[in-house]
Order: sequence, then structure tokens, then C-alpha cells
Amino acid sequence: MLRLSLLWAAVSRIVVAIGCGCLGLFLISGTRLVAAAVVTTVLIVWTLVFCLRMIRRRDRERVDGVWLAADVTISCAVLLSQHWVIPLNGVPDGTGWMNALVAMTVVTYQWHTTPRVGAIAAVLFVASYWIGIDTSIGGNNQGSWPAPAYWLLVDGLLSRGLFVMVRRGGRRADVYLAAGDRERAAAEVSRARRTDEREHLATLHDTAAATLLMVGQGTVHRRSEWLQRQARRDLEMLDPEVRAVRPQPVLDLATMLAETTAAGGVAVAYPPLETLMLPSLPAIAIRDSVREALTNVARHASVSEADLSVEREAGRLVVEVRDRGKGFDPAHVPLHRRGIAESIVARMQRAGGHGAVVSSPGNGTVVRLEWADV
Repeated sequence: MLRLSLLWAAVSRIVVAIGCGCLGLFLISGTRLVAAAVVTTVLIVWTLVFCLRMIRRRDRERVDGVWLAADVTISCAVLLSQHWVIPLNGVPDGTGWMNALVAMTVVTYQWHTTPRVGAIAAVLFVASYWIGIDTSIGGNNQGSWPAPAYWLLVDGLLSRGLFVMVRRGGRRADVYLAAGDRERAAAEVSRARRTDEREHLATLHDTAAATLLMVGQGTVHRRSEWLQRQARRDLEMLDPEVRAVRPQPVLDLATMLAETTAAGGVAVAYPPLETLMLPSLPAIAIRDSVREALTNVARHASVSEADLSVEREAGRLVVEVRDRGKGFDPAHVPLHRRGIAESIVARMQRAGGHGAVVSSPGNGTVVRLEWADV
């Protein structure tokens, strides 16, 4: 906002100095034209130099005292030189080009100076304008003079008030935006923490908890080679150092599924899998969901075999795990049993996909995993 206000101040002063100064020369004739041309040239050149200097300064809050003093001095000198730059038959009614010049200078000074500097500069400009016009044509057709000079001070006061209000509103908006950014950042951190906690709990459910439950239910023998391998894999997956390692951005889902099915507690039949490169997030979610599905087959289906299929349908990747076991009614799964809800459905949702489990008593179970960005 400060840079924009400074830019508008500079552009406004440049436009008025060049436009009014050049047009004012058409109103002067005779020997006074040379003096008016010199004054106008000095005004335009200095305005360009000063305004470009103000725009390029880096510290918007700090007033460049030397340059401001020079600008006030030169501007006041131009306003005092009205005897040479305005017609002798002019009328001091506030309609001359010098009035436009001093008005724009007084107004724009309030946008890039402190209140004290702006007030002092406004008084000096108006005083110089008053003296300059009074010593040149002040005695001709006084009319409402010096009311136009007084109004210049009112213009400066209104400009300062407007700038203060806009700047205060800008600061308040910055506070609101910063607070909103902090709230959004906190929400993102909280959401990421909850997601990580849910993923950790799902991994714990899929690995150590599931393995121990299978041992407790007698599904596997305590001294079987599969149990030893599975326990080793469970501990590796729960190792914080292993979990902290970021996976490759793109993974081969076919290789991951082959390793998962080979390490499962049931025999899995599937056709040859071709290389299928996927982003790591959905690839890992599909792999872990398949592992949970196979674990459920070993624990609950009362069968030792399952089928795995991987297909592409209308731009979607569809992975299904089927078994011909005893099945179950998903509507009657207790709420504390979070295997399907967290380890399959929620896990796929977090990865941007979709997971569903279809089953009924006596008709086996189908776990369907979908991901659309293929």
C-alpha cells in the first residue's frame, strides 16, 4: 500500500507539473515568456528527478530529509515566481494552473511523509502560493480571495485523514491475514499430525496386532517359519527410522504386490503383473490395503486361498482381492473393529483413492481398491 501510494503521488505530481506547466506557457507572451519557460523547465526537471528518487528508495518509512528539503525549497520558489509565469490579467479565484500545482503537491505530500513533515510542508506551500499570487495579481478582482488558499490547507488535512484511515485499514487487514495464515498453518499441522497418527495406528493394526491375534487364535503355529518372517517384517515396518525414510516419488506397484502376496499367510492366485509405476502415496496405500485384506482372509475367511486382480478401467486403476470364504455382514461389524474402516477405506481416502468391501454370509468377500490418476 505504501509503495502504491508513493507511486500515485509521483505520477500525479509529474502529470500536473508537465501538463499544467506546458499549457501555462500558452498564456504568457512577450519578454515574460522566457522567464516562464525557465521556471517551468526547472519545475518539470526537478519534479521528474525527485519523484523518481522517491519511487526508487528502499525504506518506505524513512523520510529522506535532504531531498524533501530540496523539494520544498524548489517548489516554494516556483510558487513565489508567479509574477513571471501567470498572466498579469489573471484572477486569484483558485482556477489557475498554479493552484492545481500547489493543490496536488499539498495533497500528495501527505502520502509519503510523516504528519509533522506533511503539515509543515503544506503550510509552506500555501504561504508561498499566497505570497506569489498576492504580489502578482492579488490586487486585481479580489473577489473571494484568499479563500482558495485556505481550502488548500483543508485539502491537505483531508488527504492526511484519508491516508491514515486507509493505512490503518491496511494494517488491520494485515493482522487478519496473518492470523488467518497462522490458523491455517496450525490446522494443516494438526491435520498432518492426525493423518500420521491414523496411519501409524493402521500400520500397527495391520502388522504386530494382526500377527499376535493370529497367534492367539491359533491361526498360525507359534514356531512356524512364516511367523518368524512376519514378525521380522512387522518390526521393520514399525521401526521409526524406517518410517522416517521417504519413499521414491514413483514406485512399481506390481513389484510391491508380488512381495506382499508372497509374504502373506494365504496362497494368492493372480495373473502375470506388468510394470505399473504409480506415485508413492497411492502405491503404498494400495499395497498396505491388500496386505490387510489378505490378513483378514487368513484370520476370518476359513480358507487358505485368495485371488488378486489388477485392471485398468476407464482411466482408473482397480485392484481387487477375492476369497471364497464364509463371508460376513459389513453392517454388523462392531465399531471397535477398525480393520476395514481404517486400514482399507480411510487409508485409500487419504491417498486420494477409494476403498470398498463387499461381502455377505456364505458368499465370500471382495475388497475393491480404486485410484483414478493413471
